[in-house]
Amino acid sequence: MIFIKKWQLFVKWLLFLITIFLLWHIVQHFLKIASGNSYNSYSQNDKVDLDHWSLNNADFEWLPNIMKSKSDVLPIVVVEEHYEVLKYWFQAAEIGLISKSRNILIHIDSHVDGAIPYDTEHIPWFRFPVNRKEVHNMMQRNDMFIVAATLTGLVDHVVWVWPGWDATNHESDWSHIIFDIQFGYLKVKGDPGIDIYKNDLCACWKVLNDSLKTRMDTSKKETWSCHRRNFTEIEAQDGPMISYNECMIQATAVFEVMSETKASTQLLKMYPAFVSAGVILDIDEDFFGCWSDMFAFQKLGTLQKSIDLLSELVADVLCAESVIDEQTADKFYTSLVNLVIVLKSQSCDLSTAHTNKLGKPCKKNIEINNFLIESIPMLIGFLSDQGEGHLLCHEEPKLQGLSLQSMVQLLFNFSIKELQILSDIGICFQVSPSSVYFENNGNLHVCHGENTPERSEVSFHYPSTTEIFSQNVTLRRILSSVFRKPDIITLCRSVRDGYTPKQLHTVIEKNILKTISNAYRSADIEKVHFDNNLLGGRTGWHQRKRDWVDKLLEYISIDYVDKHNI
Repeated sequence: MIFIKKWQLFVKWLLFLITIFLLWHIVQHFLKIASGNSYNSYSQNDKVDLDHWSLNNADFEWLPNIMKSKSDVLPIVVVEEHYEVLKYWFQAAEIGLISKSRNILIHIDSHVDGAIPYDTEHIPWFRFPVNRKEVHNMMQRNDMFIVAATLTGLVDHVVWVWPGWDATNHESDWSHIIFDIQFGYLKVKGDPGIDIYKNDLCACWKVLNDSLKTRMDTSKKETWSCHRRNFTEIEAQDGPMISYNECMIQATAVFEVMSETKASTQLLKMYPAFVSAGVILDIDEDFFGCWSDMFAFQKLGTLQKSIDLLSELVADVLCAESVIDEQTADKFYTSLVNLVIVLKSQSCDLSTAHTNKLGKPCKKNIEINNFLIESIPMLIGFLSDQGEGHLLCHEEPKLQGLSLQSMVQLLFNFSIKELQILSDIGICFQVSPSSVYFENNGNLHVCHGENTPERSEVSFHYPSTTEIFSQNVTLRRILSSVFRKPDIITLCRSVRDGYTPKQLHTVIEKNILKTISNAYRSADIEKVHFDNNLLGGRTGWHQRKRDWVDKLLEYISIDYVDKHNI
């Protein structure tokens, strides 16, 4: 009997210990999930998905380090593409630099950037994102980040200041206009024949006169214009019209549009709003001017399709995964372009060419072209000897040679002037490595950006030096009209996508940063953070190193050239 009681006691203790063990593992499991959902933590899944978001942790550590130091320095960050500001905005909210909702965004830009994201199914609606993956999903295109941020509630008041040089594209009575916007959802049927409904985004808006007094006045619902998300025409911002009652409103926002001439006066009137809300100051360098590299080709009569074909061949030869690889691939490409320039300068087709640099008769194009083809193995060997053979897309030597030969032969068909422009522009990623679409659209291409005269309806303006300084004075006046200093400042270069003129971005950026430091005492230019995915790094694309040009010419030695009578 005593033995049985002892055995029962043992079983009870054993069951108790097993229960504790199981509960502990369940708790650990949920702790891991919670950790993965934290915006400032890395889970294994997040790390796999976000390999291209940043080269290292420097971007993520910058804001927390400012908070830890308890410094009063004004956080200023420079990014390349505009959607990249989102990772800094949401982290600023996560660590308490700004509120997680109802912040004011002052958006100084030549473009409104008010497009609806392509993919709305994988971004948070009407709530703060729970992890980096959700923020990453919002980083879709350079004009979709404001709506994405507004849908989460992070921003509920947007002020867009547009530049005077774009006045022809704005109605005179639109020098200051206010929209009241409401976001919600409605139930729509899914696939035909399937009785399944899903939530679909919808929005209602109306124009206010000259104040916020009529905000949230829904007594006259006929004054609202309401539309649902258009899934059939992804680029169409106005989807099918719906009634006000159909859209189940979840969030409200105010959107103000004002010219640079009206901005100073109107921003001063916003004193009460600035007192009670966090302030994000966002400046795009294309506020000073907008230009496309394709204009240089147009002057020479070069067709867009010729440049597009070259981009296709580049993408078949060179593959990169980071901005470091991007710059290395560009070094190799520009050295090839300059090699072709050197060889073409010895062509008999040039009216001034009678002898080459060795004092020998000029050569026919077919002889030079044959030399280039025979040099393909040496060109591949050069890249491998630099320790960068992994940049070649193809693993098979035969395919490497054929793809490179196709690209070199196309380069040979361009004129020397065209080649000089191609060398200056270089090659780069189509989108930033931090884009959610980088895996599908991250090919290397001729670095003229997506904003080209044939494919864009935006206004182009190449500012003079005088205009840049004048616009800087305007910017200073605008900043001095904001009642208090911003909580965070984001500065976007917009060079990769083809908006800010490459040749002018350095002087524009320096002027903007100087103006910011003059406007706010706590702004320290020396402590500005430069995002890791900037095109060309901190100094920019136009200042990038092209130190492989002479290396390649030395690699293909004079003896080798002399042997082929070139």
